[in-house]
Amino acid sequence: MKRLTGKGSFIVTLALLTAINCSVSVPSLASAYNPPAQDAIQSIRQSYAAINKNLRKYRRVKKELSGFSAEGGEMTAYLDGPNIVKIAANYYGESGKAFEEYYYRDGKLIFVYRKDSKYSKPLSGRVVRVEEERFYFNDGQLIRWVGAGGKQVPSSDSEYQKRQADYLETARLFTEGVNSQKSVIEAP
Repeated sequence: MKRLTGKGSFIVTLALLTAINCSVSVPSLASAYNPPAQDAIQSIRQSYAAINKNLRKYRRVKKELSGFSAEGGEMTAYLDGPNIVKIAANYYGESGKAFEEYYYRDGKLIFVYRKDSKYSKPLSGRVVRVEEERFYFNDGQLIRWVGAGGKQVPSSDSEYQKRQADYLETARLFTEGVNSQKSVIEAP
């Protein structure tokens, strides 16, 4: 067996140390792939697909939205028996409109899809820019935010916790509104 010396031995030693201490030596690599989060996201994607596949089977409840945007809005909730599985909300404003979909499993928010459309000028209705965002939730926690341009927003971003709180609160308000007798859901 040939013994490595010099530069070759250094490279082999470095490779072994890196392999042994990968989670300590390269924390960004360890955090880039988080198996529990990946499993949760895969499960969320499966629920999303199943809900959308069965939309025609669900009972629909429509409500007006007041105070969530400058020019009002509307939402449609999809219920499987007594359980909300999806809420689709449209918000209207002078400079654009937004569309959000909230997905639920076992009464808990699991996913939000948001699409913002910006108008060329106020009230023109001519869309010149569209941005999409995706928010994945697990047990009441935002576990992944895919921002505009498909870029993942790190949990250390100053907006991360705010977005988590905002979406959980809106999901709660919508759920209460769907279950109320009122035809309009009011923003706080």
